[in-house]
Amino acid sequence: MGNADDIVASLKQDFIEDTVERIDRIETTIDRIAGGMDQAGPGIAELRREAHTVKGLAGSFGFPLVGAIAHRMEDYIADLKEIDDLEAASLVDFTSWIREIIESGTNPPADEETRILRSLPTRSVKADEADGKTTTTTAHDKEVLLVTATAVQAHFLQRELREKGFRTITARTAVEAFETVVQSHPDAVITAAVLDGLSGIELIRALAAMKTLSDKKLGLLTSFDASHPDLEGLPANVAIINNRGKQTAEHLAKFIETML
Repeated sequence: MGNADDIVASLKQDFIEDTVERIDRIETTIDRIAGGMDQAGPGIAELRREAHTVKGLAGSFGFPLVGAIAHRMEDYIADLKEIDDLEAASLVDFTSWIREIIESGTNPPADEETRILRSLPTRSVKADEADGKTTTTTAHDKEVLLVTATAVQAHFLQRELREKGFRTITARTAVEAFETVVQSHPDAVITAAVLDGLSGIELIRALAAMKTLSDKKLGLLTSFDASHPDLEGLPANVAIINNRGKQTAEHLAKFIETML
């Protein structure tokens, strides 16, 4: 038994050391891009790979919050085309938290997880009237979890919500969605009906039954009409957001109005 514990402890220490080195590389890459020493495109792609690796490994070694922070860092840089000094400072907020948690050797308690996640930078997409660039602004405190396996769909939902000042976090599967709900306690959830594994319809039923989400806004993005048999008995606090053509934007706008 002792040998097994020693092996686990050794692997955890290897992960800690590897992650600290990885964070060093990430911060160096950020500095080099912001300083014009490296090209933004390849550098940002490398940042995505490094963040994705941290996200994938952290939970296995007892650092679920590190995985969640890396996940949000992935989301943050998903649409980045360049990194200026302001973006660099925001990105270092993510790496600083990862470094602090990893070097402490332990994952913070649950109440601290939510506080830390809500303190992280978020992107708000605003069309600059002068040149069409996007800028980063401070969003209000409400956060929306978006559950979809489709990148195009996620991008559309994020843009619409961020334009209204909401924080967003994404999940691709029902399992990721449950983990995010537990860690982040989002103010609203929108899920696509079609997901890998557990469907979005079953996911939204399960979320609606959770006491912690009983007073939260829940939306189901689907091509089905509300009268469709698959939606029979859907909880009253679930709004149908039709994803057919212009109706998507209209239904989503109505859903967003309920959160303002």
